Amino acid sequence: MRSIGVEIDMSDAKSNNTTIFDITKEELRGIASDSGAMLLLLFAMLIYTIIYSVAYGREVVECVPIAVVDEDKTPMSREIISGLRSGPNTNLAYEPTNINSAKELYFDRKVSAIVYIPDNFERDVTAGVQGNIALILDGSHLLIYRQVLEQVTADILTHCAEIEIMHLAAAGESDIVAEAIAEPVTYDGHILYNPSLGYGSFVMPSIVVVIIQQTLIIGLAMLAVRRRNMGIKSRGVTLLYAAKIVAMKIVIYIAIYGINLIIILGIIWPIFGFPSAGNIFSIAVIMLLYITAACSLGLTLSHLFRRREAPLMLLLWSSVPILLLAGISYPHEAFPEWLYILGHTLPSSSAVNAFVMVGTAGASLADVEHNIWLLTLLAALYFVCAIIAERVAADKN
Repeated sequence: MRSIGVEIDMSDAKSNNTTIFDITKEELRGIASDSGAMLLLLFAMLIYTIIYSVAYGREVVECVPIAVVDEDKTPMSREIISGLRSGPNTNLAYEPTNINSAKELYFDRKVSAIVYIPDNFERDVTAGVQGNIALILDGSHLLIYRQVLEQVTADILTHCAEIEIMHLAAAGESDIVAEAIAEPVTYDGHILYNPSLGYGSFVMPSIVVVIIQQTLIIGLAMLAVRRRNMGIKSRGVTLLYAAKIVAMKIVIYIAIYGINLIIILGIIWPIFGFPSAGNIFSIAVIMLLYITAACSLGLTLSHLFRRREAPLMLLLWSSVPILLLAGISYPHEAFPEWLYILGHTLPSSSAVNAFVMVGTAGASLADVEHNIWLLTLLAALYFVCAIIAERVAADKN
């Protein structure tokens, strides 16, 4: 069966007469007729955000199962165990009689930590000799490691301070003096921007920014491949007309992703309690520049693909490196210099930093001026590249 191609001859006169409304209608028709691209460009951002929000909605890891081996079996050791049992970070799941049984529970993944209170612990403490408590932690999971270490350390330090106050009071010191000696420095911590130290509040702003770039690049590439596979061609496209096409497409996707962002920031995040302290105007400026840069990059790269599955392969191998280069899993300031520079050739790296500072920490645009200028430069650079790519692609047709 002979394939039938549709050839659209866009002469210079016809190109000049094509209105913005025609370009908009054609782009929206293309999205509506391509279920894969429609899923990516219209709904993927909301779907991903809801899934990640549900996964990270609890914010912190609670009730981590631990085992306590109490070989001392004294009132003092039982008080420490009582503190560990009350949590909230830990859950005293097992109290084995010896360390070997505790190790079996640990290696069977039934517990994530072991607290070992040795024999003669109370005797050493009451005699003024330093007592020892062993803590075996699972360092392969940083969140679990942090929660258990924080809980056990706080309980033990609190109990040790109480013991020291008792010793000083027995030596004749007043309660006020004893408390001052036992705790010479009072720690008064104020956690800004993420009071619960929640992982979701930390990671969600960055993930949303990266999702915008990834879905734009892949969705635009799928649309471009589909047009070529249908035989839709254009000729006589001038640079001015190519600029009109690129600019109008950017406006369309700014509107689409702007609506998605309003839903996310105005409805989804408040439901899950993620912090949002940014000025609406500042966030709008950052997102306007970012979507322009990401869309221009996507329109440029869309002309490189010839097979429909190729953009999806790009999504598979590029997502993790882009998350890394954006500084989500590890601060990009700690990267090697060349990797830091490479990361900032992508709009997502600058946008993540700016969006987190403005949207979460409440910074002003002046505080992220460097990122604003870099996003502006990338938007202009990729916009020009998209125009040239559109013009060259028309000539090849």
